[in-house]
Amino acid sequence: MEPVADRRDGGCLVAAVRLPVRLVALVVVLPLRMLWDLAVVAGRSVRTAVLAPLWRGFVRAVTWLGRALLVTPARWLYRWVLAPAGRGAAWVLRGTGAGLARILGGVWRVLRGTGRGVAVAVVRLVRWLLLAPAVLAYRWALTPVGHALRWLGHRFLDGARWLYRRALTPLGHAGRRLARGAWAVLRALGAAVAWLVRWLVVAPAVALHRWVLEPLGRGVARTLRRAAAVVGRLLRWLVVAPLAAVGRVLAVVAREAGEALGHAWRIAGRISLVLGRFLATLLRWIFVEPVRLAFRAVLAPAGRFVRDAVLRPVGRVVRETGRAVGNALAAARVTAREVRRELRTALFGAPREAPVRAGAADRRELGGPEARTLGSSTTALTKD
Repeated sequence: MEPVADRRDGGCLVAAVRLPVRLVALVVVLPLRMLWDLAVVAGRSVRTAVLAPLWRGFVRAVTWLGRALLVTPARWLYRWVLAPAGRGAAWVLRGTGAGLARILGGVWRVLRGTGRGVAVAVVRLVRWLLLAPAVLAYRWALTPVGHALRWLGHRFLDGARWLYRRALTPLGHAGRRLARGAWAVLRALGAAVAWLVRWLVVAPAVALHRWVLEPLGRGVARTLRRAAAVVGRLLRWLVVAPLAAVGRVLAVVAREAGEALGHAWRIAGRISLVLGRFLATLLRWIFVEPVRLAFRAVLAPAGRFVRDAVLRPVGRVVRETGRAVGNALAAARVTAREVRRELRTALFGAPREAPVRAGAADRRELGGPEARTLGSSTTALTKD
């Protein structure tokens, strides 16, 4: 069997309300949906570009602060304060525990010896001061007194048994016969009273209910039911039916409005998606693609040309010039040093030189065959 489509009951009212409501809902919802989509895109951009880096930076900062303010001081405190203090406290506690164990062991041995002596003394005192007198008192005082009390108890029970048989039993039999006679009299009186109540009270009440009150109640109930039925029909046709019709109309309008808002929201989403894609494509072909083509076709070749034709030659010239200036300044420093040495020798004489080890060279002079001197022809000032 083919599945039956879920079709709601439609009529003239539904057909008349559905199309205008959906058109109005689409006109109202479309700007709101476009604003919602713009807000969603802006929120995603802000989250990606601003909130996520800020959150990562905040997490890193908090992590670094936690490590710097908590972990590192805690580690230092544990390593250099708590661990040595714990080891010292453990050593002190071990020593104290050993000393206390020895002291308590000696005290326990003393107390154990003293306790044994005290226990023996207490046992002997209790034996001769309590148990022996108690045994004598039980044997020579309590036992004869108990025998006498037992004899008296037997005599008392014999007297009570004789009193029960000779006096209480005849009195009980006489009381039972009196109670039976009184019960028979009371039962006869109760039967007479019940017969009087039945024929003087119950029978007239039953007759009154059956022949007077019950027909009257049925008539009143029938009248009230008919009046309630009339009032109910009037309320149904004058109040309930119009309210039900208005409620059905409002329910149809509310249902169609809700469905129209749902359809309008979905259609507005599709329109907003198409419009966003169109604007994105338009922005791409108007701005992004020309900029990319201009960069690829003009700026990149121009940059390469400027780099190869201008910047690299200028860089080589600058480097050569700097190298030449550096060589000239080095030669000038060497020449000035030699001139100062010659002047100092001419004015004050040759200084007393310390013995120099074989193979040692002046650290201030350039070593090797390329060292420049005042008389050599390798300097910039005396070079031919």
